[in-house]
Amino acid sequence: MARKTINRKKSQTGVQKTQKATRTSTYAADTSNDRWTCAFDSDDHNLAVVRTGVNGHTLRIVDVQTGAQRSEYTATDGARIRSVAWGQQGAQALVALGLQSGSVQLYSPARNAVVRSMQGSSGHQGPVVSVAFVGSSIFGLDEAGTVVQWDAATGTALQTLRTKVDGAQRLLVAGDATRVVVASHRMEMWDVARQSRLQAWPGHTAPVHSLMWAADETALVSAAEGDRHVHVWDASPRAGQSAAHARAVLAIDSDAMSIDVASSGSVLAVSADGTLSAWHEVAVAQQQSQQQKQAGHNDIGYAADGRLRIVATTDSERLLSILLARFSRVAGDEGNVLVVRGSSLRPLFETLPLADEHGHFSSDMVVERAPQDNMLMEKKGVASKMDTQYTESGTSVTTPALEGVRAAQRAAEQSDATPTLADRVKQLSVEPATAAATITASAAATPTTPSNPSAKPTAGSLVRVLIQALHTSDSVMLDSVLDNSARTNVVRDTVLGLPLPYVLPLIQQLFLRFHATPARAHQLLPWIRTTLALHSAHLITVPGLVTQLAGLYQGIEARLDSHQRLLRLSGRLELANAQIRARSHFEKEKTKQEKNAQKQTAMKPINVYREEEEELLDEENALEPPTPVWQAEESTDDEDDDMGERAGKDGAEDNQWTDGDNNSDSDSDAGSESGLGSDSDSDSGSDNDEDLETYD
Repeated sequence: MARKTINRKKSQTGVQKTQKATRTSTYAADTSNDRWTCAFDSDDHNLAVVRTGVNGHTLRIVDVQTGAQRSEYTATDGARIRSVAWGQQGAQALVALGLQSGSVQLYSPARNAVVRSMQGSSGHQGPVVSVAFVGSSIFGLDEAGTVVQWDAATGTALQTLRTKVDGAQRLLVAGDATRVVVASHRMEMWDVARQSRLQAWPGHTAPVHSLMWAADETALVSAAEGDRHVHVWDASPRAGQSAAHARAVLAIDSDAMSIDVASSGSVLAVSADGTLSAWHEVAVAQQQSQQQKQAGHNDIGYAADGRLRIVATTDSERLLSILLARFSRVAGDEGNVLVVRGSSLRPLFETLPLADEHGHFSSDMVVERAPQDNMLMEKKGVASKMDTQYTESGTSVTTPALEGVRAAQRAAEQSDATPTLADRVKQLSVEPATAAATITASAAATPTTPSNPSAKPTAGSLVRVLIQALHTSDSVMLDSVLDNSARTNVVRDTVLGLPLPYVLPLIQQLFLRFHATPARAHQLLPWIRTTLALHSAHLITVPGLVTQLAGLYQGIEARLDSHQRLLRLSGRLELANAQIRARSHFEKEKTKQEKNAQKQTAMKPINVYREEEEELLDEENALEPPTPVWQAEESTDDEDDDMGERAGKDGAEDNQWTDGDNNSDSDSDAGSESGLGSDSDSDSGSDNDEDLETYD
């Protein structure tokens, strides 16, 4: 069998950008950063895609042929689905789901239920980032690089392989389930039975998000986050541990979002700008010669052999983004590609011929398609077939709060024949003199009654005024109605009694005022919120609602964008104010302490009286010896001061003598204190007598 040889021209920079591509703008419902978690079945009949919902992730099974949704499953307890893979168990098609919690579930689209859940002590300890369905086994990979093989029939773990590849993101299993490839920044191939590493590749500078077999599982094709190159690696057994360089590096215009490999070895890649690039049989190209390797020449920088772009029919510069692409698996249609665009909520599938009858890819293929402006409803849907707006004119309303609805509807139906309020005012206008005479006559004939200037209009009257204002486009009258926004009950009853044909015009008028004067938001937002809440059932039936309320959506988005910046500014200002307040508080406290210190210094006392010192002086006086009795009797008041002083001195000397004598004899000490002689001690008595005589 002859092999076709394709001569490729190497790019000096690895990327060739055309001027036309740089002028186009990407249009897509999902941004390039929102990579889909999805998988096609083996026959390309169904697409399993994961969407983020309010209560958790939702799995949708979409028919590729019709674009209709076949089934939908919402993960319980807010679980997050990290990976999906199609498989077959007998005649039943199943979808394997890898969850954030570390468990693996089997979902049956036919039953619309989970038929088996696999988790245990021998299972994963972290999020299951990649799953693969091979035969009757399910392989799961967690971020720690642990690969667990499960039995799909029983849900038991068959074996566990710990590769220790940190930050693992993708798992690729051989068709015979004997080899697995684990990819993070680098890639490793392991033997499942022997649990030994067979090959290793340096990989990319970022985590790998796409990994596929090529050339009968003798080559690998990989793409990584933020990488503008798709790498082709040699995975043949003869390469062994020496496969350090990529066999080929394919250059694209922007970051690669998804890749696919055909059975013939052709490779396609969808880039972030929404274009598709393809290379013909690059995965099975012959390896370089030994001389080229020694010279350092590598087959890198391959420019795409074919390129596909989809533009809008209304504007050729508007690029409709391709979100997914896949080579056709139908025999004889290898040159066709299945492209997916639109949104994950409503994807659009289309098969386009990329190769000509000779098998060569179109170098620059441009297809024009109508843009998908409404992501929620098709133009040929049920809602678009409604020629007239939904109305409840024939409905009988019995709710007391809606008693004025039917009267308001009848007034609206007869509004064409009814004169406007301006016409009525003109009819009532009279000449000033006639008016004065009429007022005088009325005042004389009618007794005066006190008026109530503070009386407020009721909900029933506001409904009629609001209908008249919307019908005649009277801005002054409409503003008079909107001035009652502070009365919550009146706003609710007025909006509830408004006929349905006037709901959408009211919203449009409210938004025009909101857009022109944002300062009136506190007055207009209660009306907008109440109208959307009470008439949402009617609004979703209005054809072209998204187009009519596009300005409202844009205004809300613009205010939300600035709201985040304002919140950050408010946080910074609050932090600055808190620091200013703290500094001011510290300065006040410091000033207060300095003032207190000055006051204490200025109020130092001249004399300080201490009660403890006074008590000590009293105790010292109490310890002095008392004056002898005889001395007290002899002293008289008639004596001179001099004599008193001498007598005091003599008495002190006698006292000293007496004390000395008393020290020698304890009995005489008692006698001297009492001033009398003791019979038991004759010597002491005689001495005392002699002293008395001598003193006289």
